[in-house]
This record gives sequence, C-alpha cells and structure tokens, in this order.
Amino acid sequence: MCSVLFLAQACNKSTNLSETTAPSMGDGEADLQATFQPITDVPIPPGTTLDAQNSLILGTGDQWTGRLVLKLNKSHSEAFALYTTQMPQFGWKAIASIQSETSLLTFVRGNRATTIEIIEGRATRGCLVRITMAPQATKN
Repeated sequence: MCSVLFLAQACNKSTNLSETTAPSMGDGEADLQATFQPITDVPIPPGTTLDAQNSLILGTGDQWTGRLVLKLNKSHSEAFALYTTQMPQFGWKAIASIQSETSLLTFVRGNRATTIEIIEGRATRGCLVRITMAPQATKN
C-alpha cells in the first residue's frame, strides 16, 4: 500500500527539509532520527528546500517511489560532487554519470533505480535537483 506525502502542503510552493546522513553500522534503534524525515535513502544537505508543487512522493523512508524536486544552496559542481560521493554511503551503486550544464547520475540499490538530474540555478544561487525513483525493471 502506498501513501502520498506532502498532500497537506499542495498549496505551498516549497518546504524546508531536514538533513539526512548515511546510516551508520551501529544499532538500528540508535540510528533513528528524533524528527520525522519522509525520505531517508538519499542525501539531503542542510538548507535544502523541497519544491512540493513539482514533487510526487509515494511511500516513505527508503521505500518511496516518484519524483523529488529539491532546491540546494550549492553550486552545480558542489551538488554533483555531493551526490557522486554520498550516494554510495547510502548503499547506492553508481551505474552512469554525465557532468554537463544539466548533469545526470544513475544509481541502483536492491530492486530500485534512481536518476538524479542536477540543473544550474539561473535566477538565484544554488541549483535544482530532480531525483526520480522507481522499481528496477525485471528481466523476462
């Protein structure tokens, strides 16, 4: 069963998100965050804003699917470096990457695949990050 998050915030254009950190190898109970964080399996740096109007998140934690649109207070190259280095710490395996004006990163973990699109901010400092998460296609 899937749930839609941020439904109550549909009228808001953006929402601040809490930072996520890679899971430690310690006790699972000790790793739980004290505050609610709907997405836990991708890096979310401090100061990140969710574009709720353009995001569609089905599920929670590390079992969600859909599109997450984030505004980062980082340059394009800083965001590219962050996702390149941090995604493996969250258990993701890099499949492909292209760094250009619009950069693309592709990762897999378990039965899910994700594509991260990083777009340089044109009007303001920072960049736009679109994370698309989906179940990996099964082989017939």
